[in-house]
Amino acid sequence: MRSEAESGFFGEGSPYLQHPLLTKERSALEIDFVQQVTDLTPPARVLDVGCGFGRHAVELAARGFETVGIDPSPAMLEAARTRADDAGIAVDWQQADGETYTTSRQFDAAICLFTTLGQVSQHGDNVGLLANLYRLLKPGAFLTIEVPQRETVVSHLKPEEELGDGANTTRIYRTFDSGSARLTERFEVRKGEEIRRFTLCFRLFSREELAGLVEKAGFAVVGLYAGYDRCPLSQPVSTAESTMILVTQK
Repeated sequence: MRSEAESGFFGEGSPYLQHPLLTKERSALEIDFVQQVTDLTPPARVLDVGCGFGRHAVELAARGFETVGIDPSPAMLEAARTRADDAGIAVDWQQADGETYTTSRQFDAAICLFTTLGQVSQHGDNVGLLANLYRLLKPGAFLTIEVPQRETVVSHLKPEEELGDGANTTRIYRTFDSGSARLTERFEVRKGEEIRRFTLCFRLFSREELAGLVEKAGFAVVGLYAGYDRCPLSQPVSTAESTMILVTQK
């Protein structure tokens, strides 16, 4: 049996590219939410931070928004370009980190969805992108952030899980460090005789911590939701709520 070296989660062959829940319908629902809570209308200029394989950026561009998608991963951007080309949609894709990305034109809005905030690399976590996004946005512009709800993730943590069947399986090993609030997921992807390993590490936030971080960057919190159905996040947070969506304004 052949085994390949372990790589970062967003590299070539990442299981993220075949995530079964990230459908076109889900992407459309999430962008519906963004438009509803921010009154965002085309042809506004929107930045998709950590755009991954482009599902949100393509949906935005299809609705007439001028869309820029940034991501540090060449593999993700290659998949995003293919997705946009297949749909006949133009998006400005740029390989960049959210913490350091620069441009001469400010944005009308930005989105930072699906656990983009808190990603941990060899340089640490990426919460510094909040201050940079404040600089990139026009006065009055909205930033929408989606992250896992820490209390729920920790209380429902599965240390080990296997998906798939037969010769094609993905085994996931999870650990949580309470001191750093970092969740590490190690993926072992088996396809026939081949094994590929990927690691994903990200920082989890409490409601109060997340709100404090965005306010420190200069944003005002204008909405806090438990999901894309626009249901407000409970106070105190319920462990039945797996997601926090924070809507902020410059």
